Amino acid sequence: MRLVYIALGWTAGIILAANSTTQFPLIWLALVVLALIAAGLLWRDWRILALTLVAFTLGGLRFSLVPTTSLIAAYNNLGGLTIEGVVVDEPDIRDYYTILRVAAETVTRAGSTVPTEGLVLVRAQSVADAQYGDRVRATGLLITPAEFDTFSYADYLARSGVFSIMSRASVEVLSSGHGSPLNTTLLTLKHQASSSINHALPEPAAGLLNGILLGDESSIAPEIRDAFAVTGAAHLLAISGFNMVVLARVMQGLFRGKRRLAATAGILSIVIYTLLVGATPPVLRAALMSGLLVIGESIRRKTFVPTSLAFAVIVLSLINPTALWEIGFQLSFFATLGLALLATPLTERIDRLIAQLFPASVAGFLRNLLSEPLGVSLAAQLSTIPLTALYFGQLSLASLVVNLLVVPVQPAILIVGGLATMIAFFVFPLAQALYWITLVPLAWTAEVVRWFAAMPNAQIEFGIDPRLVLLFFAVLIGWGMAQATQPEWLVQLARFIRSRVVQTSTVMAGICVIVLTGAVAASRPDGMLHVWLLDVGGYNAVLAQTPHGAHYLIDGGNFPSRLLTALGHRLPFNDREIEVVAITQPDEANFRALSAALERYNARIVLTNGQPNLGEAWTELQTIIGNTEQIAVTAGYTLEADDGTLLEVLHPQEQPTIDDNLDDGTLVLRLSYGEVSFLLTSDTSRAAQQTLLEAGQLPLATVLQLPRGGATLDEGFFAATQAQLVVMQNNSASRQENPDVLALVGNTPLFRTDQGGTIHLWTDGHNLWSVQER
Repeated sequence: MRLVYIALGWTAGIILAANSTTQFPLIWLALVVLALIAAGLLWRDWRILALTLVAFTLGGLRFSLVPTTSLIAAYNNLGGLTIEGVVVDEPDIRDYYTILRVAAETVTRAGSTVPTEGLVLVRAQSVADAQYGDRVRATGLLITPAEFDTFSYADYLARSGVFSIMSRASVEVLSSGHGSPLNTTLLTLKHQASSSINHALPEPAAGLLNGILLGDESSIAPEIRDAFAVTGAAHLLAISGFNMVVLARVMQGLFRGKRRLAATAGILSIVIYTLLVGATPPVLRAALMSGLLVIGESIRRKTFVPTSLAFAVIVLSLINPTALWEIGFQLSFFATLGLALLATPLTERIDRLIAQLFPASVAGFLRNLLSEPLGVSLAAQLSTIPLTALYFGQLSLASLVVNLLVVPVQPAILIVGGLATMIAFFVFPLAQALYWITLVPLAWTAEVVRWFAAMPNAQIEFGIDPRLVLLFFAVLIGWGMAQATQPEWLVQLARFIRSRVVQTSTVMAGICVIVLTGAVAASRPDGMLHVWLLDVGGYNAVLAQTPHGAHYLIDGGNFPSRLLTALGHRLPFNDREIEVVAITQPDEANFRALSAALERYNARIVLTNGQPNLGEAWTELQTIIGNTEQIAVTAGYTLEADDGTLLEVLHPQEQPTIDDNLDDGTLVLRLSYGEVSFLLTSDTSRAAQQTLLEAGQLPLATVLQLPRGGATLDEGFFAATQAQLVVMQNNSASRQENPDVLALVGNTPLFRTDQGGTIHLWTDGHNLWSVQER
């Protein structure tokens, strides 16, 4: 326990130095010398006090050595400039931009180039091709990170040594191979693993498995990520001690009765998992804490858990003292402490409660299934709720129930998903079968989270006094030091599975097969034409399924994760083909997400208006399309399926040139089945609508999609459609609709994606049904 007191003194010194106006290293060095002298005087009778005092001054000295600026930061807010440097971390690729951490080496301003040092957070204007270890040239405005009312972005970045931001930067890759060979190899393996997952699974399952298994949340749609946050299940989407301890528990369970061998297997699984996901600082932190927890249990020392956590705090804060202020560090530390102190007693009490409420034959099964997951969830949440309330001012009322429902399936996701990912490096067809098995627990996790997130008051505003939070954790740490409880979680479940491994595996595999078979049967075509106007941020994206099951995709919007999630929800999980893809115009906002979609799904035919485009995004899309048949179509082109579905092109009248306005040459499509038709106008301009009428085209339709999200509509064009229903893809943030257009629509029924989500229409050729889906 001596190390615990040292850690407390060390931490107190860091906190005092952080809140002191004098952080000069020489002052703290003098205090260290005085503390050593005092320790010598106190050593005989007060050794703990002496060690704590020295640790206190050493902690202050370490924090005083933390840099508060960088050489490159001297150029902040001085106008445009160019930096050259090396990308030192894995790029953070978002839907429409990329964030790079660049170690600057030179800066060029006003024609003068000088050497420099320091990290810069570069936000590229588009999805950049830069990778870890690339030397890049970035041009833009270098600015100081902002200070907000309740959040300091500057302090947040300073903890990782970043004091400058370059937003909307133009990035050019100069050369590659300047990073650590080990990190490069690890990131390459991680990317290959992510690629295997993306190729094998539809969204949102692929994004969830990437998050749960690899800690990569970039492909998870914002609404799903928000649902996990609202329900208190966000910890499942990040690499944490939870993931690692679950994995280690399963591996240890294979060698029960052989304590040293079990501990070795547990530690080895953590090491392999850490290497697989990239060994980033947060991952290393989780690995260190969970590894120490496994070692402590293996040597059966009740005092080891608090001591090991104290060791982890000292090591991690020695490397970076500002880590103590990271929310992730605090959540990880106190969740681990909560598991160590509370999981076992809570699990035992739940066991007794189940035994009292249910017959013995049922109680045994329920204890194995529920006691430990519920005990672990309660322990982790009770120890972290004060932090979430303090930092986010919100409290999830659904957290306990959601975690109770989803935590029991996480080991299956981690084990089967991890096994599939490793096998995918060698035999992908076998891995594909395992990936499909993970669809069941992944779908369960996603739907439980989404269902509870949609409930009223799933999350409430809840503020808390910081002093109460401090008191709570002081009591928790004090109790931990006094009790030194050794935690045990998932032991009963692991024992149950180990003792009945064949029966359990057979039952679980059978359930997965039944569910997957039911999913395939439910996704079979029902003899109707289905049309979805997808809610992908207000951009044009329309998906159709014909009566015999063929799929048409018109545009895709600007956000890949949203489009992939929308497709994953509506296409059969085993269907990786889209029969017809139509790109209405070469406007990046409407087609950029198609690049990601066509990497996952094969297109049999691609229709365009033939308008040339020299942009990078269009060139990238053409590369992905590759040898797929691509047809430039104009008015008069038709495509008729064998089930009676008819796709007609009503505009443009002739192929537009590179100089023509994009909206003037937009494809206007009419999709018909029987007596019902859908007029899909994308971003068609008013001039194009008038040209269509003047050419003698008759745009009759049952359903009219308002052009450009309701921004423009020609009165004569609207009258000619004789539409019975109007739909509009809009973004509630941009409000691009024109009040005059809405007035022109009048009393015609109107559905909007910004007010109800994705619009789902379906018809048997005579009748039309509609619903909106969130």
